[in-house]
Amino acid sequence: MFDIVGMGNAIVDLTTKASENQAFMNMAQVNKGGYFHTREDEFEEILHFSKGYEANAGGSVANSLKAFAALGGKACFIGKIGMDKFGKLFTDSLKAFDITPGLMIDKDEATGCSVVLVHDDGEKSICAKRRATKIIPYSGINWELVEEARCLFLEGYWLDDNLLTVKKIINKAKEGFVKVAFTLADPLVVEKHRDFFTKYMKSIDVLIGNENEFNALGEIVLPPLAVKTCGAKGVEVYQSGKWLHFEALKTTKIVNTTGAGDAFAGGFLFAYLNHYDLEKAVHLGQKCSLAVLARVGANVSENLKSELEEQGEL
Repeated sequence: MFDIVGMGNAIVDLTTKASENQAFMNMAQVNKGGYFHTREDEFEEILHFSKGYEANAGGSVANSLKAFAALGGKACFIGKIGMDKFGKLFTDSLKAFDITPGLMIDKDEATGCSVVLVHDDGEKSICAKRRATKIIPYSGINWELVEEARCLFLEGYWLDDNLLTVKKIINKAKEGFVKVAFTLADPLVVEKHRDFFTKYMKSIDVLIGNENEFNALGEIVLPPLAVKTCGAKGVEVYQSGKWLHFEALKTTKIVNTTGAGDAFAGGFLFAYLNHYDLEKAVHLGQKCSLAVLARVGANVSENLKSELEEQGEL
């Protein structure tokens, strides 16, 4: 039995130095920092010049599950990869955290890939192609992995190309009395699919997102538990019809910000499913977030549990 089954984009993150990627440096129109769009040929060229990269299985849900599993939770990830070296890398990265892969294999498309180009001052420029993970057939999901799970965790990024599949997944989970947690993913996704959230919010048990994503929801009625991360301003939690505020934890070491919100979600859900009180759940999520902020990659350490135990946090 799994504590949690996550469903999301199977993306391999390749982190490399921007100054050493000639294809990127030749793209004069790209602003420094943030996400930028590319044509397929431009992306392939950037990928070709990405030498000496650090590779990790990424995507919002996969990043969250790494924190969840590193704390000792039993997790499974369902997504779609290609039959290539990045597909194997994604699978091996999950296994390194003892996350059970429940992966669909696409024989025609390559594995989804994101290139994170780090500038000398630490800022990042990011481009990506979802490839195999873009279309998720409902018929390809292994429901035997889900039926005994305590919680199903979905991401908003699936809504753009898999709206009907997401609806079917949520309906199936609720029929089996499986709790549903949902991460909002992006303000533009939320705005585009406000009708979905209006109708399906009653089927979501835990909603997680940042303040911009929650602002995009507008006045939609929230589920029983909603968690809003607000960066340095802390965390706000909606429960029993009211908002509660929790201060941010102080930190003096910020090496990387990518994946910090995902790690928070993983830590919070671990605490939630293990019946921690709300204050402890937020605190554990924040500790997971800080663990990512202090590392180069977007993941917590595989030794997170022992590290937190040494700090007296577990």
